[in-house]
Formats: sequence, structure tokens, C-alpha cells
Amino acid sequence: MNETFRPRSNFVWAGVSFILIVLFAVNSILVVANTAQRFFEILLCLMLGVSAYLIWVRPKLVLREEMIEVVNPLRTEFIAYANVLELDTKWTLTIIHTGGKTKVWVAPISGKRGWIAEKKFGWYGSGLPLTDSKNTDTQMMSESLNSFSGQAAYLIRERIKRIH
Repeated sequence: MNETFRPRSNFVWAGVSFILIVLFAVNSILVVANTAQRFFEILLCLMLGVSAYLIWVRPKLVLREEMIEVVNPLRTEFIAYANVLELDTKWTLTIIHTGGKTKVWVAPISGKRGWIAEKKFGWYGSGLPLTDSKNTDTQMMSESLNSFSGQAAYLIRERIKRIH
């Protein structure tokens, strides 16, 4: 069964973008008297709409039965699970495979402040150690399940485990 990873916040950003673009277009149609300027502004609205679609709606990560489909704004790439060498989550999820490196646009790091607060204080301080401990759990923010890159990397690792 295919599983699609795409943050819901992308649709929120796309919706906000499209609303602002439509408001700009309506303003251009109703207010601008010069036909050439109106044509230019409507053309600009179309280009901005296409850009918003390419940035916020099109990118996704599809985990298929035998391969990963990475859909970025201008390119789609298929990577077999067997070809995955490493998953790097430093700034965004990067799949390092036998064919090179593929960045996954829908899996950037996010939630830095929330991750730091959770790591430091837990639920209202319940996680604070009372004494110094040598066994501190170190985890990069980007690998945390609170970040999109960590969530996507986790899903890929679980698929690879099921296959092997």
C-alpha cells in the first residue's frame, strides 16, 4: 500500500498564497484602468499561482511497496529501497543512494524551539534531572519526530526494516 507524506501546513501556506494572489487579481481587474498594466498584473498573478502550486502543493514523498517516489517542484525521482545508503536530516531530508543524493522538499527541519523546550524541560519540567547524569540522550533536532525530516526518515527506515 502506498503511503504519502506531505505536511498539512503546506496546504495552509498554499491556501494563504492563493487567497492573496486572487485578491491581487481582483484588485487589478477592478482598479487598474490601463489595459497593458492590467494584462501584466494578471500575467503576474498566473505566474505567482503556478509558483505557489509548485512550492506548496506539488512536492510529496510517496512510499511505495518497492520504491520511494520523491516529487519535488520540478523533478520526480524514484529510488529503490535497496539502493538507499543513508538518510541525512541536517537541514532537510536527503536520501543518499547509489545514484547520488536526492533532497526531499516536503521534509525540512521544523519546530526548533519546541524541540529544545521538550528536550530540556519535558512536560512542564517533569523531565528535568535532579542530579547530573552521565547517560544523557542526545538526538539531533532534525532526527526528532517533532520535525518533518525526522518523521519522513522514520517512515523510510520502517519501510526498509519491513523489506529486510
